[in-house]
Amino acid sequence: MNRRLATLAVSLLALTACRKELTCPQGQVACGGTCASLLSDAANCGACGHVCGDRAACSAGACGCAPGSTACGAACVDLGSDPTHCGACDTACASAAPFCAPASSGTRVAAPAACATGCGSLTACGHACVDTAQDPYHCGACGTACAAGQSCRAGACRSDLQVACGATDQVIPLDAALAAAGPARTVTAGLTLLAVGGSTIYTGSGYPVAAVDLLSLDARVTAPVATAPLAGSDLEGIALRDNVLFVSNAAVGTLAVLSQGGTLLDEIPLGGQQAGPNPHGLAFAGDRAFVALYGSDGSTGQAVGVVDLSGLQACADPADTAPACGAGGSCAAGRHCVSGACRRPCGTWQRSIDLAAVPGAFDAPGKPFPSRALAVGDKVYVSLSNLEFADLGGGFAGWFKPAGHGKLAVIDTAKGDAVSTIDLGAGCGNPSGLALDGATLWVACGSLSFSADWPGAVVPVDLASGSVRTAPATVATGAVVPAGVVICGGTGYVTDMASGKVLPFAPASGVAGAPVAVCPVGPFGSAWVSDLACAP
Repeated sequence: MNRRLATLAVSLLALTACRKELTCPQGQVACGGTCASLLSDAANCGACGHVCGDRAACSAGACGCAPGSTACGAACVDLGSDPTHCGACDTACASAAPFCAPASSGTRVAAPAACATGCGSLTACGHACVDTAQDPYHCGACGTACAAGQSCRAGACRSDLQVACGATDQVIPLDAALAAAGPARTVTAGLTLLAVGGSTIYTGSGYPVAAVDLLSLDARVTAPVATAPLAGSDLEGIALRDNVLFVSNAAVGTLAVLSQGGTLLDEIPLGGQQAGPNPHGLAFAGDRAFVALYGSDGSTGQAVGVVDLSGLQACADPADTAPACGAGGSCAAGRHCVSGACRRPCGTWQRSIDLAAVPGAFDAPGKPFPSRALAVGDKVYVSLSNLEFADLGGGFAGWFKPAGHGKLAVIDTAKGDAVSTIDLGAGCGNPSGLALDGATLWVACGSLSFSADWPGAVVPVDLASGSVRTAPATVATGAVVPAGVVICGGTGYVTDMASGKVLPFAPASGVAGAPVAVCPVGPFGSAWVSDLACAP
């Protein structure tokens, strides 16, 4: 059973018999069809529709001056650029020197500031001298403000995290404390995957139809900038390489390759996967992609597929005109027909690494079930769920139950793709998500309905020794069933595959915080965090 269906198995237990209206996470209320915190939302501060003024923030349900702003009477001002309050509340610039500029030119500071005859290298917004590359109230252009919880980076309003809410098909920006940092954005139904690269958020939606949506990382752009439909109805992996997007198309057993703008460049067939389709996570080492082949119903095909990407540069060359396909999809030599255009192949199937033949990859009567992949130097790490068949009753049965400890497959590309394994110990059942923090690989272990026997955890692996670390300790996640894990800005975040919550933890100590509900309950009465990504 693939990752998406296994995740839905947990969500199905929480479904009600009838549809429900949108239900917001705990601590938020519905304001005009969206979820808002009356304690911190500057547009709904203390009550729906109560908007805080310019340069004000909402804290504990009351409006006050935002960080970097100063109260001058009833107004919140920036003493570093405001010509009517330049450097101090009672200092106004006169006509001889009408501009208010930071005293330290070239770097925007809140104060001290002085009146000047011009703005120099800064931008004049009226008579205020600002750096539009980093000023949250003039981000990219004068008068263009960022939402609360966002910062202005390189002239774009950005949050710290992006979370994919599978039950409502929304991408929600969050700050480091997991508070909403801008409006939710709706994408194609069936949202399961999320990746961030450059100035773009890429989302993968797999049911009822497969599609990739492209969102601007600038949260002020609310609608997708492009949508690329794909064949099938099940996307299970997403990754970026050299500004090219790769998507594991599980329903048809291929690796879809898309340009930075969302054009389908190629769809590489994965050997043996058309009979038992299920490619999942993928990683890149050298000029090859390593794809976790989850298999079908625990029978055959559980392997790591190897794809040669030596043709990627020519395939993704934006100068390639890619002529239209001829009759019957005919193309000149060295090209093949992809979505009506004759394109150069991006990659070719090399071979598969059979995990059934790798000692220690699973415990009988289980199967390995490779899920996620991550490359570190010459080595590729693949999480192996090690599951056996179980009957949950009520006609619901499948490969859910841990057959033993979770495992990692380690493929050494410098040694002819030699494969070894790491036993993740009794604290890890059904591993999936992987995240790198220096020399430590964090593994999310979620055991679905068998959490009483296999409690949820995030396990640290020392890559130098190839063993589970004792310090920092394994993160116990309590009721949270871990699926994905990321490390952003020195903090770890774990998605709960059974709810709309995200759990923060400190990688240095292994101490977990309280889980925070970030995704709203959807129309069928459930909430689901399907993916999470850092926003650069």
